[in-house]
Formats: sequence, C-alpha cells, structure tokens
Amino acid sequence: MTKRFSTPDLSDLHPETFAMDIQFKSFGKKEYFCGQVMTAQCPNDNSKVKEILNRNGSGQVLVVDGLGSTKVALLGDMLAQQAIDNSWEGIIINGCVRDVEILRNLPIGVFAIGSCPIKSNKQDLGVTGQSLEIGGVKVEKGSWIYADETGVLLSKVELEVN
Repeated sequence: MTKRFSTPDLSDLHPETFAMDIQFKSFGKKEYFCGQVMTAQCPNDNSKVKEILNRNGSGQVLVVDGLGSTKVALLGDMLAQQAIDNSWEGIIINGCVRDVEILRNLPIGVFAIGSCPIKSNKQDLGVTGQSLEIGGVKVEKGSWIYADETGVLLSKVELEVN
C-alpha cells in the first residue's frame, strides 16, 4: 500500500516536478495514488483503455488523453473493476467517466474532468505508449504520477514518499 503523501509537500521538496493545470475530480475510493505511467490517447473511444487495463498493471497509473471531451465516458465500473483485478494503482482521464455511484466505492484512484452517462464508441481508435500533452505537461510512458485531492504532479523519476 502506498504511504500517504501530499502533492504540495512533494512539489516543495522536488521543484523539478510539473503540475497539470487541470482541476480533476476524484471518482474512485482512493483519494491519493501514485505509480509509473502508461499512456493512451483515445478520442471518444475507450477500446485502448480496455486493452491496456486488461493487462497486469503492476501498480502503474494509466493516463488517458480523451482530448477533454465530455461527449462520452472513457471509463465505467466494469473497466475500473478490471483495472483493480489487474493491479492498476489508478487512472487519470482528460475526459469523462460514468457509473460514478459505483466508482466511489471501488478501491482504485480515478481522476477525470467530469462524468457522462453515454458509453464510448468501440472502433479501436487511439494510440498507446506515446507522449501526451495534458494540462500543459508532457506526459511520457515510464514517468511517475503523484495524485491527491490537491492536484496531479508528474516527475521524470520516482520520488520517495514519506
């Protein structure tokens, strides 16, 4: 289990970190989470999200760029449960989720910009493992994410959390 940390404290100790300038909302039961990053860009299609969360996450955090779309949800309760079953630590989505009443009780970190009841298209659109720019920050596969109620920090290296 991840030790409790504070993104403001981490930012003070590590000024080389970057904060995403998006005000994410927390939808999962975990209010703070961290891990090495896997990336996906999925414009209104969560096929790649499902594909990735079906793999062993080994404590990683999936960062999804839905390009800020609020037209459809890129994550719901079934994919969140799949992520838990496959040892993912958290999911951060520049887009929407659904099934929020269920997500809030699942033991995983889920941050998104909002919610939408409409499921996404399934056309296998998008890319995985590539660099993304979200909230003014370059997010690369293998970097490290630290997320809590205050915000989301990105680091090129793993930070020690006390």
